Amino acid sequence: MSGYPHAFRETARHLRVLVPPVWPVRVRRSKLADDVHGYCALSTQGRTPHYTIRVNSELHEEAQVYVLIHEWAHALSWSSDSHRIRHHAPEWGLAMSRIWQALRED
Repeated sequence: MSGYPHAFRETARHLRVLVPPVWPVRVRRSKLADDVHGYCALSTQGRTPHYTIRVNSELHEEAQVYVLIHEWAHALSWSSDSHRIRHHAPEWGLAMSRIWQALRED
């Protein structure tokens, strides 16, 4: 993906196609606490487990894109083993690398 970062929604679409986690991901922008840029959570309620990624809508769009990528790496790293992996363990770093490589090659 040349000239990165792209728009938030476009990035979310690319991530879903290029580096999908084991379970579906719901991406939302919403006002979060001032000190929270975003988070990823696994929900096992309902028929199909899914991740919810929330990104603080008060951030500039470029920052929102970077937060989305950061949180997507959590979903990927949790998919590779379990959602109990520490937040920024080596699995998370490998997931970040996979995401950036996929986006650059697209």
